[in-house]
Amino acid sequence: MLLSLCMIVKNEEDNLPRCLESIKDIVDEMIIVDTGSTDDTIKIAKSYGAKVFHFEWNDNFSDAKNFSLEQAKGDWIMTMDADEELSASDKNKVLSLLNNRDIDVFLFQTLSYVGNTPGLETVNNLNIRLIRNHKGYKYMGAIHEQLYNSINPIKGNKVKTEKIIVYHYGYLIKVAIKKDKPSRNMKILEKLLENDPNHNFHLYNMGNEYLRLRKFEKALACFKKAYENFMPNLAYCPKLLLKMIITLEELHRHDEELKMLNTGLQYYPKFTDLEYIRACLFHRQKKYSLAIKGFKKCIEMGEPPLDQYNINDVGGYRAYYALGEIHSELGDYDDAYYYYIETIKAKPNFYMPLYRIAEILVKKGRTIDVTKATLEKFFGERLNVGAYTKLGDIFFGMRKYRVALEYFLKAQEILKTDQNLDYYVGMSQFHLKNYEEAYKNFEKIEEGIRYEQAIYKMILCEIFSNHMENAEKLLHIAKNFKNKNYIVFKSFKNLVEDMECEIISNDKEESKQFANNIFMLLDIIIKVATPEMFEKALQLLNLIENDEVLLRLAKHYYNNGHYNLAYQEFIRSIKMFDRIDKEGVEMMKNILDTPMTVTT
Repeated sequence: MLLSLCMIVKNEEDNLPRCLESIKDIVDEMIIVDTGSTDDTIKIAKSYGAKVFHFEWNDNFSDAKNFSLEQAKGDWIMTMDADEELSASDKNKVLSLLNNRDIDVFLFQTLSYVGNTPGLETVNNLNIRLIRNHKGYKYMGAIHEQLYNSINPIKGNKVKTEKIIVYHYGYLIKVAIKKDKPSRNMKILEKLLENDPNHNFHLYNMGNEYLRLRKFEKALACFKKAYENFMPNLAYCPKLLLKMIITLEELHRHDEELKMLNTGLQYYPKFTDLEYIRACLFHRQKKYSLAIKGFKKCIEMGEPPLDQYNINDVGGYRAYYALGEIHSELGDYDDAYYYYIETIKAKPNFYMPLYRIAEILVKKGRTIDVTKATLEKFFGERLNVGAYTKLGDIFFGMRKYRVALEYFLKAQEILKTDQNLDYYVGMSQFHLKNYEEAYKNFEKIEEGIRYEQAIYKMILCEIFSNHMENAEKLLHIAKNFKNKNYIVFKSFKNLVEDMECEIISNDKEESKQFANNIFMLLDIIIKVATPEMFEKALQLLNLIENDEVLLRLAKHYYNNGHYNLAYQEFIRSIKMFDRIDKEGVEMMKNILDTPMTVTT
């Protein structure tokens, strides 16, 4: 049985090699239909032996895809997008399906990475991947195209879902921004909805585009209109409910969200995602008994059917971890410890439970040596660079800087030259107030994402060490960076030297951005410098025009354990600017509930 790959592409030079590498060993021909690339897409396709065809783009995905199918000579057609990759472990599974005489269409799992980088966070979809050729199968619909048969209606017994994974990179933030897919998609959908304004599937897809753009009110309006003629047996309807629920959560319309969750679970009682989201809602509302019951039910339910599978592992490690978090909040550390261990068993490469386990061990009075030994066991008998780095990060987060430094140095001994490790070692020394040693490590960083951060830390090292001349030289370097930190750091240096400082900004909107930079600096100084340095830095708040600074300062003190000072600033914020919010009220209540004296 011969297998043809069919793809439509445009300007995919960044993605295409990864895609073609993943399937080149199992396909007999590659059909690449280009709709107007201006980069090296065509050159790359030809380098893999692909047959490249040109198609003039007409805002219709089905037309382009059907053109690609017409070129295929194989017995089977495999469909992929350029920003996708077939799982290496599933290649042989694909080939084994080609000898199945009873099935014409196979659906595979698509795991779409979300966020900044590929990692644990994915969303799931089912997509048609294998189609028997020369049987009349075609696509229809300008966008989010659907498969149909031009000869006979598609029969359910001819379609099968396989747990074969295709990874999708198109939802990653940097990819989405570069490709600007929402604009393209919405243009097509707007035309379709002009002709048929009540088309449920188009409304659902338009809602998805608004949701991706974080235009939640518009998204909800589309979803609600699509929901008016809800038919639970349609393939997209479980996702319609899920997207409505996600949108209601973003809009903080929790009563409606809960009602929709309950309705959804009546329609789809095995839809673990909805049970998980409901338990998360109860958790946020501090309805701990209901949340615990919900997460335990998720574990009982396990993963949902593939057609309802969206958020990965809601029936596994996510539910265990949530139970650990709840019991930790309640002070039930033995139960919390148990669920964190279960989380690690379910997902060994998910490291957040280790941070929590370390905190529990310290709270229960375990010594640092016992805590270190316990955590090291999770990495096996022989620790490598990754283990040392992760352990260093855990103890750094707990403000155990000497222990963190010990692990980072061990990792540094193995790698010798690594700018990330230089930065970690520098930060540990920085928090230990070993400014000279910190400076030496930051100085090793000459490029990349850490360079700018290292320069600013070096400036602080020199200011704290009273090496003002070199601090000034470094500030000249920082002046070329594209942010407002330079002005804040320059003003701080002047304040330390008791020099006259100009107002940073009188503009309220601009001052908001400067306030962010100032509070980031304050957060560093309160941890790594003397009280006198912090007092100097506080004067920066007088150089901007912002009526939220006292409220933010109060929260800053609270988060650093200075509760008396926090309470005083909350009171000042209320008296001077009439500023307080829900989080601030909760913090004030916590302070008053703490067995201590508050001086006002």
